[in-house]
Amino acid sequence: MTTHTPPTIIAFASPKGGVGKSTACLSIAGALAHMGHKVQIIDFDQTQTLWRWYATNDAARNIPGLTVEQGPQGDISSFVEDVYYKRDGYVLIDLAGTLTNQMLHLAVFANLTITPAQLSEPDILEANKLSVQLQEIGVRIGKPIVHRVLLNTVPFILASSQAYMLEQIDANGIARFETLMHYRPAYSESFLTGVPPHFADRGRPPMAKAAQELDSIVNEVLFAISQDQQKAAA
Repeated sequence: MTTHTPPTIIAFASPKGGVGKSTACLSIAGALAHMGHKVQIIDFDQTQTLWRWYATNDAARNIPGLTVEQGPQGDISSFVEDVYYKRDGYVLIDLAGTLTNQMLHLAVFANLTITPAQLSEPDILEANKLSVQLQEIGVRIGKPIVHRVLLNTVPFILASSQAYMLEQIDANGIARFETLMHYRPAYSESFLTGVPPHFADRGRPPMAKAAQELDSIVNEVLFAISQDQQKAAA
């Protein structure tokens, strides 16, 4: 008899498009793969950005431990069973940037749901609305929900409105990662070169700084997941 350890599932979800889900998903996937983990990205986004990145780049397909596939269309029941009972390692799900039952279902299914957001009122409002909905569903079905906002494309020098927005996020208790994902060309460059920062030339200071930033984010990701596992075991 063999026992199967379910994978660790991380969903990237937002009711709003254009918030940087695919970039954040790829960057974190690269950091996890660089740590030696098996990482599978499943692309449900309408744009299929990550699937196209993987399918058209030899360099992407040669990253050790990292694969990308398209999410199934229609009913996802069999997909959920397949992920939970047959896969291992880390499964990162890039969800469509719109509020659908499928998006909510997969976000609740995940061990951790990450909502990337810029320091703008529309992004933060939508991220907070999603957090409230996920928590309500979690209470209804008896499943602890771990949701974090990942502030991204953050300038190194904040405008007064952005500094105020950051203060309001913290004042209102919106759960977020402490590490900010700054605006760095190294992140968007991944879609041109085929490799995320950890597998690029880290002798270049911009790449090294991006990788260091991602390592801090991943440490927070792993800590949030460990909290979820402790709650589930309690």
